[in-house]
Amino acid sequence: MSDQSSQNDEIDLSVVFDKIKSIFKSILIGLVQIFQFFWNHKFRLLIVLIIGIGIQLMFSTQVDKIYKNEFLVKTNFGSTEYLYSKAEAINQKIKDKDTVFLSSIFGDEYERIEEVRVDPVVDIYSLVNRSQENKEIFELLLDEYDDISFIGNAINRGEYPTHKISLLVNGVSLNKVLSLELYNYLTNNPYYNDLKQLALNSYEEQLKQNKSIRSQIDSIIKDQKDIGVFPKTNDNAINFTGSQNLRELLSQKQELLDNDLRLKNNLSTNDQVLKIVDSNFGVLSEEDNRSNLIIPASLLFIYTLFFFFRFLKINILKVIKES
Repeated sequence: MSDQSSQNDEIDLSVVFDKIKSIFKSILIGLVQIFQFFWNHKFRLLIVLIIGIGIQLMFSTQVDKIYKNEFLVKTNFGSTEYLYSKAEAINQKIKDKDTVFLSSIFGDEYERIEEVRVDPVVDIYSLVNRSQENKEIFELLLDEYDDISFIGNAINRGEYPTHKISLLVNGVSLNKVLSLELYNYLTNNPYYNDLKQLALNSYEEQLKQNKSIRSQIDSIIKDQKDIGVFPKTNDNAINFTGSQNLRELLSQKQELLDNDLRLKNNLSTNDQVLKIVDSNFGVLSEEDNRSNLIIPASLLFIYTLFFFFRFLKINILKVIKES
């Protein structure tokens, strides 16, 4: 009984090995047939490729290419999410072909607008070094994700002060004009413009107050020096280390000067809701233009697909006749 079982196992294994050999043989035969097909049709395929390249070149000269226009902006007064929501709204209007809305922004050339993109300019070091809390959160997320892919997530984009606005335009003309129209639309927000004006007025007022306080400090130092309150050295100069009051006044004046520098910097960088850091207009976008191989590859695919179906038809008819 055991001998019969052993023989059955050997028969089963031989059948399995025969099936495996048959599969590998079919694969090899298929590879050889594919190679033979391309070899036998090499001249025809070359002609199809040349025709495809010619059609692609002719097509590319008649169709406008896509150009990219970029603004590098600093988002002020908490306007980061506003910027992203506006970009998403414009893109949705482009998909919906809302001509009234788009023409109100871009004028008569609205049909040439392809897309508006906004991306954060990721600066890991400034983000982590901003506070101890940021550093601890970064370390926790790094342990969880095992990489830094999370820094580009939408939830983190508000942490970055600088963002890149990209406007994709079909055609080379009027790229700068269309880009500035987009920028003007984005910055024309009453709420953020009111915040901007309040902040600028506050900076100016603080500068005036600082100037007045510095003048008072200088007057106090002069008066005290004239009546001999502050100790002097042998050469009749004021001894800065000998008077606690004098050191406090000078320290306060230095703080006011440092504060003035910060205020003037704010006046310069916060004078717009979206402050332009840099801009580029009318740059050909290689990634957004159609590949030069689309038409040639499509023709080659159609040619090979035709002969593939022809091959299947022949083999199916052969199987039917043999059965």
